[in-house]
Amino acid sequence: MAMKKIATLALAAFMLFSAASCNAPTKAEAFSEEKFLKDIKPNVDCLDSCVQEKFCAEVGDNEYLAAYKSKSAYADGLGDVALLFKPGEESKYRDYFIDPCESSYYPVKNFKTNSEVRDYLKKYLSDAVIDKWFSNDFLEYKGQLYLRRGARGYGAMTCDLKSLKYAEEKDGKQYVTVDFKLFDELDHTETLEFSKVNDVWIMTDEVVPAN
Repeated sequence: MAMKKIATLALAAFMLFSAASCNAPTKAEAFSEEKFLKDIKPNVDCLDSCVQEKFCAEVGDNEYLAAYKSKSAYADGLGDVALLFKPGEESKYRDYFIDPCESSYYPVKNFKTNSEVRDYLKKYLSDAVIDKWFSNDFLEYKGQLYLRRGARGYGAMTCDLKSLKYAEEKDGKQYVTVDFKLFDELDHTETLEFSKVNDVWIMTDEVVPAN
């Protein structure tokens, strides 16, 4: 009987020890530069899309032009668009003031509002970084979001993702460098700051070298 009691106590002690071992905090995983660079690749991809003024938007091939109710309503391009029409249909809208800059508008497939675009960018970039790039690039028109493209060129400046390098850790934040190219030629190198927010890496600053 005594042996049975001892065995029972031993079993209970073993179970308590096992439970304690399972619940004990595990040792913090050692920081890996390679893993970190892999983890932040979507963030830098997102930044590159902003640099190219695409903002992670997927657009169709259909192109539209804009018309305003009057020249005063145009307000140097800051006024409210009255309607969108396809190129070649200008003669149908002679009573309107057609955008003299001939900006093009392309339907966005994956977002419906500016807020949706911004909410998506916030998965990877802080508000401060987003505010640097995100401005008057979309038009909300009759329940559809359109990406606006002016007469100037786009996509000349890009982030060279292959150049991404780990730099250092400072005050709990991680820093990397990445090259920016203009027409595929090195333009400058920036330092990007990353902070852990709710256990997710967020790009919180972008340091452009002084000229």
